[in-house]
Amino acid sequence: MTSMNWAFLCWFALPVVAAQYYNLDRSPLSLITGLMSLYAMGILVNRVIASCKTRFARAACSYGVTFVLACYFYGQFLSYYLQGSYFNQQFYYHMNLSSVTETWLVYWPLMVLFASWLTSYWICLAYLRHRVPFQKSARASMMILVVLSLVLDPGLRQSAIVALTAKGSHLVQSLSEIDWQLLKLDRKALDNDRLFAAPGKNLVLIYMEGLDVIYTEEDIFPGLTPNLNRLNSEGAQLENYIPIEGTGWTMAGIVSSLCGTPLVHNLGLDGNVIMRSGFLDRAVCLPDILNIANYQQVFMGGASLNFAGKGEFLNAHSFDRVLGRDELIPRMADPSYLGGWGLFDDSLFDLALEEFNVLAQSEEPFNLTILTVDTHHPTGEPSASCDHYPHSDNSILQAVHCTDQLIGRFIENLHHHPAYEDTVIVLTSDHLGMRNNAFPLFPQDYDRKLYFNVLNAGPHFPRERLATPVDLAPTILGLLDVEHSASFLAGGNLLEREVLNLSDAENFADRQKAIEFINTRHLSSLGGEGQLLYSLSETKFSDLEFSEQVAGATLTSMGLSFDSTGMDPYFILPEVPFASRAPLHVYVTFQSDRNSTFTLYYQTEETPYFSEANTIKANTTAGENRLRLSLSDVPSLGGKLRIDPGAVPGAFVISHLEIRSE
Repeated sequence: MTSMNWAFLCWFALPVVAAQYYNLDRSPLSLITGLMSLYAMGILVNRVIASCKTRFARAACSYGVTFVLACYFYGQFLSYYLQGSYFNQQFYYHMNLSSVTETWLVYWPLMVLFASWLTSYWICLAYLRHRVPFQKSARASMMILVVLSLVLDPGLRQSAIVALTAKGSHLVQSLSEIDWQLLKLDRKALDNDRLFAAPGKNLVLIYMEGLDVIYTEEDIFPGLTPNLNRLNSEGAQLENYIPIEGTGWTMAGIVSSLCGTPLVHNLGLDGNVIMRSGFLDRAVCLPDILNIANYQQVFMGGASLNFAGKGEFLNAHSFDRVLGRDELIPRMADPSYLGGWGLFDDSLFDLALEEFNVLAQSEEPFNLTILTVDTHHPTGEPSASCDHYPHSDNSILQAVHCTDQLIGRFIENLHHHPAYEDTVIVLTSDHLGMRNNAFPLFPQDYDRKLYFNVLNAGPHFPRERLATPVDLAPTILGLLDVEHSASFLAGGNLLEREVLNLSDAENFADRQKAIEFINTRHLSSLGGEGQLLYSLSETKFSDLEFSEQVAGATLTSMGLSFDSTGMDPYFILPEVPFASRAPLHVYVTFQSDRNSTFTLYYQTEETPYFSEANTIKANTTAGENRLRLSLSDVPSLGGKLRIDPGAVPGAFVISHLEIRSE
């Protein structure tokens, strides 16, 4: 074995050994095969470098190949360190530049460690690469080394097994292939166009970061969560509340619990940028229904809204105000009192109490949604104002104990407010806790569950009912006594029925595939429903025609914005090919500052001009409006379309406009 082989093995063994140390399975076989894979890869890299004749080719090959491998092995280490498992959906979801910039204050040591580790290896490589004599290697031996490297790698091997196991599930390509009854999915969720909702009680919804039921077990962690345990005796819990695919990290937990469908799609590894691209923008979610019922809605979280596309998603689904780290810091008594993620939970709950008091003074119903952060893995950051947990110095347990105190104090304050009697309080995990430094204290084979408790609600559900995060939105609406006509794709009201049971396990893979297809193709603009005939995002500004009452029109990646100076602002789209006889739909998302009427003018072969006879109208409100207008019943459609977003002076922003055929 050459010096370069030894150097490669010694340096790259560090992330491999560290990854297996944080592997929740802790299998000796995984460590052994991982090192064997690395050994074969080291020989392969040495032979590839040895086959380069020129100094430039050798340098380019050395640094290029080792950089790619360094990213893979260090990325693998990060995946195990953060979540205890190999690359998976939630890892890819956060794999983009914004995740790095938004988490720099928390994870900068890991980034500095990567740069130091790779730089030190490259210094060694610069010295050793020219000492390797030129040598041609047989293609057969090179291929054997490639195969050995891939087959022996424990993560790749396990991923291949999972992929092969999933081959039996049915790949959905159209709605007609879905057995809605067998898969327990609601077809009506695709037709949530004309909705009504009547208000019920107020809502305070608290997502507790990675705080699952195990922390409330007195025989495991005595005295850790006295307030949650006390509130358990006052409210109603779900004893079999479990996660499913697409609900296992913060944004997935929020999306699935608010929209009644898990965060799964078949759009590739798009990272959390998917939440900025129209994903599930056609889905009707809990805050959308509350908005129809005239609720005031505020979201508050201590972390940045830019992280994981959180702000974009919440703003797209009818929250009146979405407040994160940057929005809340100016309201703090001490703006310098911050943790790595942003506001500590004590600051967050103090500001949330102020917000509750403001909302409660209004005569309108309200929804105050809060997301904690102190218990974020892998080590947690407890607030300074909390009492110490006496039974352990573990930082995650200290953070859990602290958040328990803050929630208890917050709810006690709400309890003394006159609005409490008409307010339902929901406490829930956003997801199961990911790998953290308290995991070694968990009992072996403990069956972990998500936490859910509802306070001050009327009729309760059977505690033993099997529940998943997608059931929360319809269940919360039932607890609030909100009457509505909306349907949810995968979730149901647990006050009325149990959606899934253990016998559904054999159909679960097919169910997830169907949900992936529907989320992507029918509930999201970016996935598309049928053939895309026109998109505003692909239009040149010069292709649009504007009325004289449109001023200051601009077209950017954020959409088309302009001011209306009169009662007849409109723009005309370029001619769209309507040769297909398939049903046609126009999807529009826009913001207006006044209530008005949206009007779509169309032309036909018989009437190649715009007239009131050829229109489709929809009433709109101040704020965001999402419309789905059908042209399916229009005979001999042809020519151009004219868009009148509102017959009032004011500002308009059309963020999304598409025409699709089914």
